[in-house]
Amino acid sequence: MPISLNKSSLLAAIEIINDKNFLKYKNLNYLESYKTTLDVKSGKGIIDIVGIELLENFTKSDDIDKRKYILQQILSNYLKKAKPGYLFRITGGRTFFLKFISENFEQLLREAGLLDKLGFDKESENIQKWWDEISEFVRKLDKSIKLELGRSGEKKTMVYEKNRLKKSKINKEPSWDSFENNLLGYDVQSWENNTKKIFIEVKASSYANGMFFLTRGEWNFAQSVKDNFIIHLWVQNKKSPRIINFKELNNNNYRIEDKPNAEWQDIKITPLSLN
Repeated sequence: MPISLNKSSLLAAIEIINDKNFLKYKNLNYLESYKTTLDVKSGKGIIDIVGIELLENFTKSDDIDKRKYILQQILSNYLKKAKPGYLFRITGGRTFFLKFISENFEQLLREAGLLDKLGFDKESENIQKWWDEISEFVRKLDKSIKLELGRSGEKKTMVYEKNRLKKSKINKEPSWDSFENNLLGYDVQSWENNTKKIFIEVKASSYANGMFFLTRGEWNFAQSVKDNFIIHLWVQNKKSPRIINFKELNNNNYRIEDKPNAEWQDIKITPLSLN
């Protein structure tokens, strides 16, 4: 179960820190009623994620503005370290983000002043910086995840091609060209037979329907080499790729969007069925 930050788990974390015997109590019935409903399990996790010092500073401060600022730091630490699923919605903007979070988490954002109406004062500037910093963190994280996913697919294609060439008794080796230059329009150079080269563009799709994107450079390269162009589509945890040749890519088994648009940078391709 993921660690959830809300009012209940935050209060539980504070109680655990303030009362060293809190976790040792076998029976909480004699405690104040609100303590019996605290999310103790998540509270313990919040301490590990956020850090004791930040939580202690939050409880000790009597200054409202300082408590808001510390709560902002707590929320920032939680989002960056716990990386809850809704975090990736934050790049859509503040109002858009609120559609995907719980009322309890929204309450903490309000208490931290992060949902206050923006003006032109210093406080508004700090609120804006908080949202921008988290959004930039998510963009970099998303890019890193996509790179890791892509590299994983390329490695699997290299292994797949080595085995295929060996089984086919083709005395050649595949070449991981995109590792040296990722602007070529393909990733791996291999061989259909001992004389015919093929250029493999590797796509790793996290979508169950196998949706993937081709850049303009990849699409243009495919048009230039045509039948020598192949896509290895690794869908989720499949052990072998779906192999899509140039002719198949241009038939009715794929929905290609944005192709008529002269301005497109990435073209979206959705297989209409997966075998």
